[in-house]
Amino acid sequence: MHDLLIAPSTPAYTMAFAGALMALLGVALMEHRPQPVTPGGTGLSDAGRLAAGQVAGLVVAAMLVGLNFASGQRGNAQSLLLCGALAAYLGLGVVLPRQPQLRREREAVALRRLTPGLVSFVRVALGSFEAPIEIMRRYTHRPQRRLAPMQLLVAEALQFGADMRLRPFAALSAVARARGCRELTDVVNALAQAEAEGAGVETVLAAHQSTLELILEGEFKRMVRRRSMYLLLMVSISLVVGILLNLLFVMTAGGSVLTQIG
Repeated sequence: MHDLLIAPSTPAYTMAFAGALMALLGVALMEHRPQPVTPGGTGLSDAGRLAAGQVAGLVVAAMLVGLNFASGQRGNAQSLLLCGALAAYLGLGVVLPRQPQLRREREAVALRRLTPGLVSFVRVALGSFEAPIEIMRRYTHRPQRRLAPMQLLVAEALQFGADMRLRPFAALSAVARARGCRELTDVVNALAQAEAEGAGVETVLAAHQSTLELILEGEFKRMVRRRSMYLLLMVSISLVVGILLNLLFVMTAGGSVLTQIG
């Protein structure tokens, strides 16, 4: 390890590695910064993000491998550098580029679960002859943690509609399409079409609500079955491990101690 610290190329590789880490920190902060969702907005695609991550991962891994060969490390230091190179490639090239996609998928699941509640809220409000923009404002009036994904979407739709001078449900439809939740998109498209035509949507919303409830019921049953299987698997593993530990105790010094006691 001492040879690694006094190698002539160590300062250059250390500075390059520090710069790569700073760039990684900037990308991570940029991904976590909340940004308004605007349909048709420009941004780095999933393929472009994956390609950039692969390049960054290969560069950092190559720097670590080059540092290992330049300093002539052997033993634990060499293993540490090679493991660091593999971890850098996997983190930058595989894990980090997939984070935005995973967040979108989790958000789509949350929106699908909240869509029946939004449909019920809109049906009751429309039955009271409220204006669409007042319905959307009232939905976001009291922030709730459980409704946060849907309330954020509705709030962005209100801002987008005000900026682009769109009807409330039309703006909601445009923003919902960018979220990737098909069930929510179908509902708000029906609302936008009825708003444009001046027609009632009670029957359409009732049908959508029934369909969504059936979908969520099926997802809940699958989740319960999956968790039951996980629980049975954990119980089986713990039972097998317990039996093996007991046999190991009896067959080794523990058994001898018990024999002497007897």
